[in-house]
Amino acid sequence: MTRRLGTSITETARLVSFSRSEVVSIHANWINDGDTSSRRQGVARPRVIKEKGRRRLSRLVKQNRRQTMAQLTVQYNAGSSASVSEQTVQRTLLDMGLCNRRPTRVILLTKRHRQLRLQWAREHRDWTMDDWKRVA
Repeated sequence: MTRRLGTSITETARLVSFSRSEVVSIHANWINDGDTSSRRQGVARPRVIKEKGRRRLSRLVKQNRRQTMAQLTVQYNAGSSASVSEQTVQRTLLDMGLCNRRPTRVILLTKRHRQLRLQWAREHRDWTMDDWKRVA
């Protein structure tokens, strides 16, 4: 609008807090196309695994949670038209919130431990809250 009123490019750039080159570029778009908005939409690379593939991958993971990434990739590629890498499968799973966890290993109770626990429970079975407060 300021260019229509005869303001210079430098004054317009200072007024709208843009660089001169941006003002020139936007003004040229306005003159040539009558529009200043960008027509570029979806400039990112298209996803290899689309939404349907993501659902299928989720199903495969839930069928057997113990399979490795290599096994999962082979199984996914067996039914898919496009072949994907292990990294793509892993990235997609992480994006979907499916990440691997190892269960914590705990030492199982021995027969002796169970006997001692049962003995302790029997000794303290009739305790009241006052008894517990006295110990604490």
